[in-house]
Amino acid sequence: MTPDFPSMRSQLPKRRTHRLLVLLLLVGSLWALAWSLTSALVPWLARKSLPMLQARLEPIGIGLGDVAFSGIRISPRLNGLVLSDLQARLDLKPRDQIKLRSRLDIATLAVRLTDPIGLRGAVQATGLEVRLDPSDRSPRLPFDRLANARLAIGDLPLGDPRQAANAVREKLRALFSENVAIGEVEFSGEVILVIGGVAQVAKLYTERVGETFRLRFREDDIQAIAQANSMDLVPEQIEIVSLYPLRAPVILALTDQARALATKHAPDDVWLQDAMRHVIWSFLLARTFGPVFATSVTDAQELRPGNTPNERAMDFHNNAVGRRLASENVPLAALPHRVRSDLDVIRHPDEVEHFGKDRLLR
Repeated sequence: MTPDFPSMRSQLPKRRTHRLLVLLLLVGSLWALAWSLTSALVPWLARKSLPMLQARLEPIGIGLGDVAFSGIRISPRLNGLVLSDLQARLDLKPRDQIKLRSRLDIATLAVRLTDPIGLRGAVQATGLEVRLDPSDRSPRLPFDRLANARLAIGDLPLGDPRQAANAVREKLRALFSENVAIGEVEFSGEVILVIGGVAQVAKLYTERVGETFRLRFREDDIQAIAQANSMDLVPEQIEIVSLYPLRAPVILALTDQARALATKHAPDDVWLQDAMRHVIWSFLLARTFGPVFATSVTDAQELRPGNTPNERAMDFHNNAVGRRLASENVPLAALPHRVRSDLDVIRHPDEVEHFGKDRLLR
């Protein structure tokens, strides 16, 4: 009896398929087991490692306390994890005597390994809220609360938690102190600005400029805040304030201060009040940010349509007088009297023609 070779050949692919399925099932079972074990062990390891992590973060200026989270989920690819409902007390100056008065809340904190060989990866926080105690707030930071925020930072050295935390800290310091950060740094969220004693919300976000990221405000938010405080800012000023978010609250506060002082010291004379407002405003801006930035802000104001040539010349001149008085370290309290008596101040548009072009400042 001769063998049935065609029948034997037809059974070979079936055997190979069966073996492949068994192999895939075995690999899948091992992967599921690894995922289950990792998911079960990571929360325990995270809580166990917290004291060591806190000790390693303190020397680089990050104090953490009362850390809590509801759970940790491992990604199916085993290359990342997500913490849920992370809460902690925060101290950005752990060497001072004021401990853990700031608060940090994150709805989800995702850590993902993007380069397994180099142990580099990315961190993303959503539902981020930070409430800084005055002792932790940098003098350059004009707000102390972030809410409904999202932060994403890439290319971090995840192999060493201390190095990773330091890299995050340096990128955030550069972004929120200097308003320029190199590398992958994206932020969006709401900040609370206090203008004229009233707390108001503005959307802050990053935009890419070449290889760097910088912060800015939404122009619509700045426009709304200005209108709520009866500040008649032109579009060019709105743009300047939006592009300098770390200076924005101070610019708006100084604008309000100049207006209030002018109204107080010249309530019944419209043109004297106008002169006083421009001198004081320019003085305050120059004293706070320097003459170059003060000039850019006040020059934008003079682009407003509707002013006569003499009114515009008067305003430009008085702005320059304010910058000069700031350079001479004249006390703010002396400005109302100087505006009334100083022969270099123009107190009415009609004075421009008799003032002399050689004396007009810009």
